[in-house]
Amino acid sequence: MTSAFLALYTLTLAVLGFVLLKPRRRLPPGPAGWPLIGNALNIPSKAPWKVYLRWSKEYQSDILSLRLPGAPLIILNSAKAVNDLLVKQSAIYSDSMGMSWVFGLMQYGEQWRNHRKLFHREFEIEGKPAVRGHTIRAVRQLLNRLLTSKNNYARELQLTTGDTILSVTYGIAVNREDDYFIKLAESLVYALTEVARAPFLVDMFPVLRFLPAWIPGAGFQKKARQWERLGFETRAKPFEYVKSEMAKGTPRPSVAANFIASLKEGDTETENVMRNILAEAYLGCRISGSVPELKLSCKTVGTLCSFTLAMALFPHVQKKAQTAVDTLLRGQRLPDFSDYGQIPYLDALVSEVLRWNPGAPLGLFHAASKDGYYNGYFIPKGSMIAPNVWAILHDETVYGRQPVDFIPERFLTEDGEKNNLVPDPDAAFGFGRRLCPGRVMGRELLWLTAASILAVFDISNPIDKNGEPFDPSKIEYTNSMSSRPPYFDCTFTLRRTISESLVLDGVVD
Repeated sequence: MTSAFLALYTLTLAVLGFVLLKPRRRLPPGPAGWPLIGNALNIPSKAPWKVYLRWSKEYQSDILSLRLPGAPLIILNSAKAVNDLLVKQSAIYSDSMGMSWVFGLMQYGEQWRNHRKLFHREFEIEGKPAVRGHTIRAVRQLLNRLLTSKNNYARELQLTTGDTILSVTYGIAVNREDDYFIKLAESLVYALTEVARAPFLVDMFPVLRFLPAWIPGAGFQKKARQWERLGFETRAKPFEYVKSEMAKGTPRPSVAANFIASLKEGDTETENVMRNILAEAYLGCRISGSVPELKLSCKTVGTLCSFTLAMALFPHVQKKAQTAVDTLLRGQRLPDFSDYGQIPYLDALVSEVLRWNPGAPLGLFHAASKDGYYNGYFIPKGSMIAPNVWAILHDETVYGRQPVDFIPERFLTEDGEKNNLVPDPDAAFGFGRRLCPGRVMGRELLWLTAASILAVFDISNPIDKNGEPFDPSKIEYTNSMSSRPPYFDCTFTLRRTISESLVLDGVVD
């Protein structure tokens, strides 16, 4: 036996030993893929959150994987898996992909912590009078418009959310959907939707970033330049508007005005952080998609549309909610935040709206900052991680039977009080360090809008885009990262027990 053969034999044994003895790196289960492209063709085009839940049952695993070029997509289909990874190990799984100044998409680190801390101080604390005052004004304006509006109801809801957040952040009160600041922010929301919905080809093959912009397939470079310009204008224009109003001595109360007044001269770093935070407050904590027919772009609008749809489709629920509101208000006044938490059935209804069809059914994509393992499965560094919020909020072991049905009573005890054994649908607002920082303001806006509309109007006659009666069995929410109802319209009628003067006199300037 020659020395060359012995050397080759020894090397072969060494290689085999390394392959056989090294730790197995088994990805979570998922459908079989194709060479090179993996599972790129397996990504569901319709209600992917429902498909992932079905696969989870088929593979008997609450964690799945789709093998994509570059990095796998890991789907978490249970509250336990999400809590174990995105909460308990948030230091590993809090990275995200996207524009660097949007801290909802910012890489986790010191810069993210600074943004998060400042946002919490200015927006997140429940019951802040400045925030609530602007919310009341915007919702009262909505009621006034609904008395005579000929626009689609969703446009009025869109205007209300924009009015609320712009007035809170910058003191800018808007009463038209074509307002400059509304349209500016919407343009960037559409751009951010593309960033947050899924990775571009360049995310899978980073070498593509070096291609000239004119090469086919390098269109992302042109988009990136457009987004950069929109991002700058969205952060700068309204902020400079507030500065100019303060110089003239005519600023409206706002977070921006308070901040600018307290800013130390020359502290450009803190000012830049605040510009980012104020802009993101309007854009929303979760970047969302749109409904082409309505050109909507705010996750909060989608949730308000779900509330409206549920009331139109389930008049018996609407009647119960109106009775609960009437018991407290007695038709003598409009609701305000002194009533917050005082109407258990309304609180349960709001929770059911958030649970029934969550606005972000696959949450916000996270990214693994290093290799890790979960239940024996390997999660490579760079993996995209999607929490299946829809699956978590439709878990029969938590929320009871018929999770696809709209049943506010699931959050109540038999005597009509809050059922502490059923968790609030907090999953609708994200997890761990990617928990939506604007959830307090968003939930308060949803609560006050629902309470006010129920106190004043009957919602009826839901019709589809063809003018036909809306069929509840054919509800298909949109497939963008922010899901919302299909197009429908409905009728708002002033309740017989409510006088028009109650609405008109309730308008706050």
